[in-house]
Amino acid sequence: MKTQRKHALRAMAVLALAALVPLAGCVNQKKEVLKYRKVLHSHPVAVPQVPAILTLANAMRLANNQDEQLASAGENYLQAIIAKDRAFSTFMPHIGLGAQDFQMRRFSTPPGAGPISQFFQTHYFNVPLATTLDVNILRDATGIKAADITTDQQKALLLDMQSNLLLEVAQTYYQVLSDQRSAAVLTRSLAVQNARVASVSREEKAGVALRLTVLQSQADAANTQVQLTNARDRVIKGRATLAFLIGVPNLNHARLINNFSPHSPTPPENALEQIALHDRQDLRSADFAVLAAQAKVQAAYQEYFPSISVNMNTFLYKQQFPSDSWWSAMFSANFPIFEGGMIYQDIRTAWSQLRQAALADQRLRRQIHEQLITAYEDWQNDITLIRNLHTEYIAANAAYLQAQHSFKAGLATNLDVITAQDSALQSQLAWQTQLYQERLALLNLLRVSGRLTWPTIALLAKEPLPKNMHAPKPAVQKAAQAPLAPPNAVAVR
Repeated sequence: MKTQRKHALRAMAVLALAALVPLAGCVNQKKEVLKYRKVLHSHPVAVPQVPAILTLANAMRLANNQDEQLASAGENYLQAIIAKDRAFSTFMPHIGLGAQDFQMRRFSTPPGAGPISQFFQTHYFNVPLATTLDVNILRDATGIKAADITTDQQKALLLDMQSNLLLEVAQTYYQVLSDQRSAAVLTRSLAVQNARVASVSREEKAGVALRLTVLQSQADAANTQVQLTNARDRVIKGRATLAFLIGVPNLNHARLINNFSPHSPTPPENALEQIALHDRQDLRSADFAVLAAQAKVQAAYQEYFPSISVNMNTFLYKQQFPSDSWWSAMFSANFPIFEGGMIYQDIRTAWSQLRQAALADQRLRRQIHEQLITAYEDWQNDITLIRNLHTEYIAANAAYLQAQHSFKAGLATNLDVITAQDSALQSQLAWQTQLYQERLALLNLLRVSGRLTWPTIALLAKEPLPKNMHAPKPAVQKAAQAPLAPPNAVAVR
């Protein structure tokens, strides 16, 4: 009776274990994805809406939330975490549950066999539970270390891709702003060119202008029309590209707002390199690659160390004779003496991979030095160009006002006024475009110095929209009252 009860309890334990097997394979996918979403500070949007007003910070946020390539890089980081957990599981025993059903045709025992006939079982059912463990302690421990380093490397690569994506969004955003401004100025310039054509045509009829002047004016107007068509085409394509990057259907009617104005001062050039060497995520990834390669070299040498195997077997249910024997165990150690040169080849491969990682790290450090010099010089050059172009615009605008006064006094022709107006429009466009270029150069400097991160963008998102980032100075207030007053550099339709 006790034996039957014991067998019944063991059978219930078998059923319970069998019921838990499907549950062991369940994966909480939301929790898995959240592991790299936290690193990116992103929150995926199920149905993104087209914003009526789109700031640069919000465009970057949408791209950070929606970009599929960035999410795919996040999956690489997740897979590195899984690989680290898999390496750790090497030290965990492998437990297997089986079932054995044995049946044999009944046979008659020979005369005089006596009690030995009880050992001839024609049917029995066993439920064995096998536990195995095969581990090289030093090599596998080093493998866990290498997997942990690889996880950090994938995390750095993920953040570096995020930084590249944010810069790409900024480049597209400012390109659209620049093309929109070009289209607006060219529209006004085309009106000026058409007025010029009409003016010289009347003068030709009056006999005070040459046919060559009329043809040249018509050619200038046609050239302006071509530029306007190309600018409008670039706006449409640029908005489509920006919509693709941020994951929204379209941006045909969204208003772009340029409110990027960092308050923190930019460090000097000599300090930027130290910041980049500390903060650049691609360099951190290269450094982790070197450390991982070093760990793999160490693990390759440790293949010469002995491995230990443990095998333990027991039964949850047993009918086989002898029924009182319920477990067995075997311990073994394997000392590799000759492995056909495989370990030696593994060591050579590991050293080669280490040299590759070190070379890539060294080249990247030199590249960072070159990128910083170029980016810093571009930014400083753009600042200088803004001052010069602003001075040019103020002078051209003042010349246009002077031409208007001269025309009213009879000292200048209408053509002189139109020409001065066109010159003021072109200088306005050059100044406005350079303002966008300087912001983009600063973002690129943040990128190459490793400071274009999500916390930086979060700070931008909290900034209020300034009313007039580039307000004219008191000395040019009179010029600002003219029809060609400087456009708002912050809000551009």
